[in-house]
Amino acid sequence: MFFFAKSLDLIDTNASPFFHNFAATKWLIQRIEILSAAVLKTTALCMVLLPSGTISLGFIGMMLSYVLGLDVGMVFSIQNQCIIANRIIFMKRIHRCMDIPSEALEVINDSRPPKNWPSVGKVVVHNLQIRYRPNTPLVLKGINCMIEGGDKIGVVGMTGSGKTTLIGALFLLVELVEGKIIVDGVDICTIGIHDLRSRFGIIPQDPTLFNGSVRFNLDPLCQHTDEEIWEKTIQIEFANCTIITVAHRKPTVMDCTNVPAISDGRLDEYDDSTKLMEKEDTLFGQLVNEYWSHFHATNQSR
Repeated sequence: MFFFAKSLDLIDTNASPFFHNFAATKWLIQRIEILSAAVLKTTALCMVLLPSGTISLGFIGMMLSYVLGLDVGMVFSIQNQCIIANRIIFMKRIHRCMDIPSEALEVINDSRPPKNWPSVGKVVVHNLQIRYRPNTPLVLKGINCMIEGGDKIGVVGMTGSGKTTLIGALFLLVELVEGKIIVDGVDICTIGIHDLRSRFGIIPQDPTLFNGSVRFNLDPLCQHTDEEIWEKTIQIEFANCTIITVAHRKPTVMDCTNVPAISDGRLDEYDDSTKLMEKEDTLFGQLVNEYWSHFHATNQSR
């Protein structure tokens, strides 16, 4: 039912602009027909008010017949003008895309990682600085941290602090302004993007699932929530993997080895989650307290 409802929603979204375009066309045609009728009425009235013999009857008939087809010509002309305007916009967009810098090479033959890379999963981030466009402020401002192989890392921070940008930097989705990211001794900026991205795995915020209920097979009695199943699966199946999690729900990082807390593009804290909770006035502690306060307030309102 989820996929059926999702499909219907996408169909409605796709059909919405066509419906509005059709409605706008009908609205325009109706106004043009009213305008044409007014022109025809005015022309006929002028012919009647003119003195007899001023204009021949044949010329009057020809004039009225041309006025009758005025609405069709106006509709055709306006539609062509709209089509030409849209085509010009397409050309502008194509020209804009031509100026976009290309990504790095997919494969650099002189600098290819070993076949078993990454084998350990050790990540070293040194003075990482990133901005999305030239002449804009830095999003990440000198991040320095080291992640040992097999560590479970939960990245936390306020909205817009640069959490997702840090993950995007691991896949070179954005170019590095300065700094290095070294994975198992290999600088990721020195290898091709295909060699890099094909060796890493990522679960996006909005993953697309296969058709069918895998959840029912994992929990046939429906005794656990989706979040509990996801977290247990990650803890068991990825026990030997290096995991970097962008935490939108703070409880997901409580079992992590270390928690980097990012604020305004800078790394403010980097320690075990339990130690950060025990310390006073830590950014991580504030985020956890805000999460639980919002959680309890939402439950009480229900």
